[in-house]
Amino acid sequence: MTMHAAHVPAPMKPGPVVYTDRQLLCVLVRLAQGESTLGRRTFEQRRREADPSAPLYERRFGSWNRAIELAGLDAVAQPEQLQHATTKWTQEQLIAAIRRCLLETGSATLAAYQAWRTDPANPKSDVPPATTIRFRMGSWSRATDLACG
Repeated sequence: MTMHAAHVPAPMKPGPVVYTDRQLLCVLVRLAQGESTLGRRTFEQRRREADPSAPLYERRFGSWNRAIELAGLDAVAQPEQLQHATTKWTQEQLIAAIRRCLLETGSATLAAYQAWRTDPANPKSDVPPATTIRFRMGSWSRATDLACG
């Protein structure tokens, strides 16, 4: 007579936490600790491991400042040297540059983009710097999600 091991279900792995917009915004208010605004750096210093990440706010609401405003806080002031800056790049041009890099190199990582754009054999002055893309889009991952998603 053979003994069969009883079927024991595998332990359940917790899935990703899904936050409602309201829950996300309440975390911002809590971490602002009564202050009128909450910068991204301050958020990172105050957040607990269980709190949502800053990139989640940027993906969900489009930008850090938009999340802050929706939470009823004051938008974070742009650095003084950038307040009157205008850009010659449209959002469509930013996304097109990432797509072009992907097409020509097979990669859309930040490192691949920077190497492609500044390639000494073929420098590209007709595409925006990676820093411009990151600043305007909120993060490199958000920009690549829009370009490649």
